[in-house]
Amino acid sequence: MANQREYLVTDQGGLIKPPWTDEVEISWAEAEKCPACFGDTCELLHRGNFVKAHSGSDRYLKKGIVSTGKLGGVVVIAKILNEAGAWQRYERFICRTSPRPHMCNASSFILETVLVTDIALKLPWLREAWKISHAEKSALSLCVSGRFLQEVKQLYVESEGTGKDSVGRAFLSTSLLLNEEAVLLRYFTTKSTTLWPFPKFYGACGRVIVVEHAGGTLDTFMDSPWEVRADIAVQLLQLIGTLIEKDPDWVLFFLDVSLQNFAVDSRGWARLIDLDDVMVIDRRTVVTHEEQAEMCNEQCYMDFQQKLLSDQYHCKDILKYTPMMYASICARLLSNLHKHPERRKWGEIREYNEGQSAKEEERPDKGLLHDPPDEIRDPLEGALGQCVHETEPGGRLKVVLTLQQILEMT
Repeated sequence: MANQREYLVTDQGGLIKPPWTDEVEISWAEAEKCPACFGDTCELLHRGNFVKAHSGSDRYLKKGIVSTGKLGGVVVIAKILNEAGAWQRYERFICRTSPRPHMCNASSFILETVLVTDIALKLPWLREAWKISHAEKSALSLCVSGRFLQEVKQLYVESEGTGKDSVGRAFLSTSLLLNEEAVLLRYFTTKSTTLWPFPKFYGACGRVIVVEHAGGTLDTFMDSPWEVRADIAVQLLQLIGTLIEKDPDWVLFFLDVSLQNFAVDSRGWARLIDLDDVMVIDRRTVVTHEEQAEMCNEQCYMDFQQKLLSDQYHCKDILKYTPMMYASICARLLSNLHKHPERRKWGEIREYNEGQSAKEEERPDKGLLHDPPDEIRDPLEGALGQCVHETEPGGRLKVVLTLQQILEMT
């Protein structure tokens, strides 16, 4: 007879298996697809007492959260990063490039393809490889450096020339080509010595990743007291400063700003939770500008994004445009959008073909700093306006400090 301590007693006195045993149902992770997947640390799902998200949990499902659990007292989520269509295109590529395309099983044939060779980590190849799974370029591929790829490789490949080497390479290639968020969270929360404002990465099982639950997204705080919203706004501005200045090796630059891409945890800390539009900039490959010689506003920023999408040569100038992340935050998250509805799509040029309808639903009807106290209303509106549209070279960085001071007084 099985050890009774491994079972739960029902109200009727019967015995049932608890969900944290080996019998826990995790078919939604698609572990059988490995190594054409993000990873194989599936013991996390068994150990973490994961429960599949209810089909009516619209907020979870929109963010790709399919299950929740607990590891070491920390609430964690299992998150799907891609729609089925992207995976299907990826599997078709594996089969087309395998030596036996007519009898292909992508989960085993990936080890016979270019995806487990050094070619898959060469910059020219990677910059074109987004076409394998997606309809548009990935943010990471735009300006990624060879040095960063080698840093990441060390996380996935423990010993060269072994069977584990090939499997690790398959995990890495899959993560880079399907959704770079898996790679970025793993690197920046487990290897980097900088404390980044991201949820911690715990592992991956099949086609889901397991990360810390970072709390409610910003839209859930829209009706919070002013003091709470003002504090979140200050943290968002500080978060941008961390991405630009904190690390000696990398600058992180993100293109997509929305309320659903940031969250606030139970301690009140704001974090960036969606990294699939984040670019990693190697400080050794860019030009450093001591001060901004000319103004840059919405059209200037949109023109630069267009150049980036067409030619990676422009990556060397990207430090000049990092203050535009402040402008995006001020325009699309903090501003009074009832008064400035044109700021909802400020600086946006990318056509989000996959998941377009979901993106459209995320448009806020008001900003985080709506209805401020009367005594700061005018200076706050003026500072936000100058953050969005600077009137002198370098003016945006100056007004960000002013904006923080205004918000910290309340």
